[in-house]
Amino acid sequence: MRARVAIIGLGLIGGSLGMAFSNSEQVELIYGFDSDSETVQRALEMEAIHCTGTLEAVVQDADFVFICTPLKSVKGVIPSIAAYLKPGCVVTDVSSTKEQVMRLLSELPVGVHGIGGHPMAGSEKHGIGAADRYLFENAVYVLTPVVGTPLEVLAALSALVEETGARVKVMDAEQHDRVVALISHLPHILAMSLVNLVAQEEDALLLAAGGFRDTTRIASSNPELWEDILFSNREKVSQGLDAIIQELSQLKEELDTLQRKAVRLRLDSARQVRDSIPQRRKGLIPEFQDVITVVPDRPGIIGQLGGWLGSHGINIVDIEILRAREGDGGTIRLGVPTKQEALRAVSILHEQGIKAWMS
Repeated sequence: MRARVAIIGLGLIGGSLGMAFSNSEQVELIYGFDSDSETVQRALEMEAIHCTGTLEAVVQDADFVFICTPLKSVKGVIPSIAAYLKPGCVVTDVSSTKEQVMRLLSELPVGVHGIGGHPMAGSEKHGIGAADRYLFENAVYVLTPVVGTPLEVLAALSALVEETGARVKVMDAEQHDRVVALISHLPHILAMSLVNLVAQEEDALLLAAGGFRDTTRIASSNPELWEDILFSNREKVSQGLDAIIQELSQLKEELDTLQRKAVRLRLDSARQVRDSIPQRRKGLIPEFQDVITVVPDRPGIIGQLGGWLGSHGINIVDIEILRAREGDGGTIRLGVPTKQEALRAVSILHEQGIKAWMS
């Protein structure tokens, strides 16, 4: 039996979920609600949802309800829809922290199941215009079930989430919040702090190159959203800040006392750990080998690269424009499945007069 899904909040995450579900054989109908009427209209045009209505109306017949509003709004949405949910319905959310939401989900009516959710995917952009059908492809999607949730209910939600291309990880809410404080919330604080520090230095932003932009990209995210996230997880974020302050203090002491060996060991350790993280996590997208190309600035060149390699049976599984100069050319990174195919790709591109090498 195909499911009926309701999505409350049609921004980046809600819109992307709808677009992914619209191509799923598991989903019969997608209801959508957002407080902004223009957003709802755009979601209908993008086919992220099939129909809309009032908040109460969109959840009445839903088998699964995804609450994709900002965290501060979830507190109002859950009690507002509770009386309209049918028995057996599964209610989940996409909030970046879970302990607060789990307390609300645990108070749903008997027969309605609450399971917290957090897709580990996103963008510094926001709104329905940034929605992407493939946003969750191969991303980890954490589920935090309420104690006592039937296994078959958790399995049903997991199967639906996996239709987006995500990989489900079931975790305890407290453990989830502790981990995301370190891998998500602290990096955002560090990016924010670095940008604010550099802004005080005259001409610094003018000199900022790719490394600075890459490191601080997430500082462009929605400030209101991040204010809610940081305060909702403030105890664990505070603990993480204590740890990073201690780490930086140790590094400062090593620099002040000319401990070059200690600093080198610290740098080398970080490099080894960072290099051990796969470019793409194992799952639907395989590991790949990079090929770097230098191409002229002419219409259709990217399509030509794909055509040349495709005609020899080589699939491009990842692509990125690294640098470009208008009227001249640019550097493009191509990801191909294996080292053997990368070697062949380099040879094929050389035959076409394109500079290329394996990364």
